Amino acid sequence: MGSIKVLDSAIQNKIAAGEVVERPSSVVKELVENSIDANASQVEVFIEESGMKQIRIVDNGDGIHHTDGPLLFQRHATSKIGTDYDLFQIRSLGFRGEALASIGAVAKVTVETNHMEGNPVFIRFEGGKLMEQTPGKERKGTDITITELFYNTPARLKYMRSMRTESGKIIDVIQRMALAYPNISFRLILDHSEKVMTKGNGNLKEVISDIYGLNIARHAVAFEAEDADFRIQGFLIRPEINRSNRNYLNISINRRFIRSFKLSQSIINGYHTLLPKDKYPIAVIDITMDPKLVDVNVHPAKTEVRFSKERELNQLLEKTVRSHMKGEMLIPDVAKKSSVPKQQVTQGTLDFSRETRDDNVPEKPETDWQQPATPDFRKPSAEYKVVPKKTVLNETKVKSKQTVQRTVPDQTRVKNTETTDTTSTTTGSSIEKEKLPYLEIVGQLHGTYIILQNDTGMYMMDQHAAQERIKYEYYAENITIGKTDGVPLLIPYTFEFPMNDIIEIDDRLKRLQSLGFNIEKSGIRQYAVTAYPNWIDDKHPERDIGELIEFVSSRPDFSVNQYKEEMAIMMSCKQSIKANHYLDRVQIEALLESLRACHSPYTCPHGRPVIIHMSTYEIERMFNRIMK
Repeated sequence: MGSIKVLDSAIQNKIAAGEVVERPSSVVKELVENSIDANASQVEVFIEESGMKQIRIVDNGDGIHHTDGPLLFQRHATSKIGTDYDLFQIRSLGFRGEALASIGAVAKVTVETNHMEGNPVFIRFEGGKLMEQTPGKERKGTDITITELFYNTPARLKYMRSMRTESGKIIDVIQRMALAYPNISFRLILDHSEKVMTKGNGNLKEVISDIYGLNIARHAVAFEAEDADFRIQGFLIRPEINRSNRNYLNISINRRFIRSFKLSQSIINGYHTLLPKDKYPIAVIDITMDPKLVDVNVHPAKTEVRFSKERELNQLLEKTVRSHMKGEMLIPDVAKKSSVPKQQVTQGTLDFSRETRDDNVPEKPETDWQQPATPDFRKPSAEYKVVPKKTVLNETKVKSKQTVQRTVPDQTRVKNTETTDTTSTTTGSSIEKEKLPYLEIVGQLHGTYIILQNDTGMYMMDQHAAQERIKYEYYAENITIGKTDGVPLLIPYTFEFPMNDIIEIDDRLKRLQSLGFNIEKSGIRQYAVTAYPNWIDDKHPERDIGELIEFVSSRPDFSVNQYKEEMAIMMSCKQSIKANHYLDRVQIEALLESLRACHSPYTCPHGRPVIIHMSTYEIERMFNRIMK
């Protein structure tokens, strides 16, 4: 006699429950999705003891017809699809017909529901068996209660985490549902305490405020983009508000919350150098597409999906995020502004349109960045004069070409004659877009920070971060893979490396040559460079070439764009002015004007802020000039 047999339906349901019902939050997710599919506009969730004692979902949806009662807890019984073709165009959140059967197999369930075309019905189901079905009370929608979850599968209870962890998972599910469906009112009561409450008025920014707080909602930037296949919309939070993990990236496909590492990475790449290392953005993004382009039938939990045009979607998402972040003025405020304005002592403001300089004081000549004069900031200096706003704007186009040449490697070595003119044009357009406001130079603090002001308050600029951003954008634009023209050397530079680095350098000689280096091995441990690319700083080429060879030899193979990115960051960091390095006024002006020419002047390549703002209101409040 054969040993193969068909398992009992109760055992089948318990096995299926292992995939569908991992924890209490899985039950909440499946039942709330059913409420949304039933066109509910209000969903209330009541949780006791993190869901282990009771989970109750109440909605005002369409309800369940009384004739469907016997099928409610059968596996693969669903009203969402009917043919195999429907699997390729799924428009509902649920469709597999496994949730209620799996839940009913490992818990005690009661359902009170009423369909507009049927009669109210009450159903009680325990451990995979229908125990009772009787007429119910008149009501709108469905009221479903789950008690004693996993009571008949004790092994599962051993793997439940702490109550706090399970409660956090449930809160996370409701929050993500609320962000995906701002037109539905969600209410979560956890152990008789309200944790989530949204109004359901369709205002997504208001939902963000309800969930994450007013401060985060205040920094939300709305965006929208589309192409032939996808439409993307939602809110991006400015990079000054960030988190230490990816959990705050809320991505939904056709309003279904999903987890996708590649899409998350595209969002992070869109923020580019605006975020510090190991920090992640906050975003709420919904992607609308033809259901035929996405396969949600990958896992019973339905949070993993596959795309037909994933590469195009990733590119569109990254491009959209980056373009919208570039259009924002991302200067962080030092202190939060009070939401309720208070009466304050009025004071005459400084007139920035008047010129107060002393014409008898001679202009100080420009000096080299590498050998700046060290001004004595302890004494008043006549050369630190107020420059009128109108004068600065008028002189910008004239100064731009000189400014860029002072703050980036000498571009006269570059054979492309359009480089300098392009930079000048960029400078002018940056001011027209007002990426940086008009700023008047006040002085320098500890040889590290530039103090600036305008009629809105005080600004502080990190001089190292500012020049790092300037040089980074120059190198990112000018480092070219495969470029053959370079700067020839009459006397070659010779470099010597330890034996343990020789193998790596030999392996990467072609990579160096593709960057424009003429480099050959001239001894057992020596290498000779007879030409170098024209984007190398000609002030210290030998030092920079040596550092670049070490950098290239220490990196494994990776994509060309990533390689250019890391090399640009490395070179900009090493060549920028450091802390405790005093600058005179001419150098500060040159640094500020070159920063205006940058596409993104708000952060250094590592994501640190370049400039911060303290409003006049906050300054006056600290000095008790604000009257209550």
